[in-house]
Amino acid sequence: MEIRHVRTFCAIVKHGSFSKAAYALDYAQSTVTTHIKALENDLQSPLFDRLGKKVLLTKAGQHFHPYALELLTIYEKAHEIPKDSDHPEGTLTITANESLAVYRLPQILQKYKQINPKVNIILETATNEQAIKKLRDGDTDIAFIIGESIEYDEFITKNLFDELFGWILTPDLTISKDPIELLRDYQFIYTEKSCGYRAMVDGYLRKSGQIPDRTFESSSIEVIKQSVICGLGISILPFIVVQESFNKNQLIFKPIETSQKIQSSFIYHKSRWVSPVLRSFLTLLEK
Repeated sequence: MEIRHVRTFCAIVKHGSFSKAAYALDYAQSTVTTHIKALENDLQSPLFDRLGKKVLLTKAGQHFHPYALELLTIYEKAHEIPKDSDHPEGTLTITANESLAVYRLPQILQKYKQINPKVNIILETATNEQAIKKLRDGDTDIAFIIGESIEYDEFITKNLFDELFGWILTPDLTISKDPIELLRDYQFIYTEKSCGYRAMVDGYLRKSGQIPDRTFESSSIEVIKQSVICGLGISILPFIVVQESFNKNQLIFKPIETSQKIQSSFIYHKSRWVSPVLRSFLTLLEK
């Protein structure tokens, strides 16, 4: 079994067709077909059902796919094994919720780079759902998410911080009364529906009996924060997002109490090989 054949197989699954995989890999389509035939011969089982222009994984293909992803990961990470084990080299790919990418990770990554100056870092932002998919597909080494704690069978999940949530308001608003009462006169600014803590906010508002009838929604935490500062409405966000603006008296933060515990967590795959680059990062996180 050749690693290039495995890579071709994974590309077809990812892109959904032989032609798109050929384009992504810069191969002729006939080369892609040859690779898959060779792989099917090695495994002695068909991997795809071809239905017109569509290709679907056979049962054997479905079983092989997670192993194929792991083979690629091991092959790529094996090149990162350093001659000097105290100084890993390679690339660390991180996928994180925007709030954590902006307000939690920079300080952690600064320490990591001091320890591992030769490691290249790729940090991308995504929703919790997108981050989990990337981790499952082998497209990232580690994911950082925020929301209610969830355990996954195939992942190791560890708590990073318990996050404090609260109302964010402009200083001119009276905070002697419950901010929920302000929804009668002010627009509520939501995070996007796929946000890790949107369900908590929705549940809290429903329980309060005050469902906002004037709303504004944004996928960007920074847009929401600046919109509140500009007087476009009020919102509920983690304290880490607004701490700097709170210290500058640009915003008021009023904590809320909920039965749900909201945490920031880091997640990595339970069964895949942990490279020296990732192992060093996990060691730092676990201190």
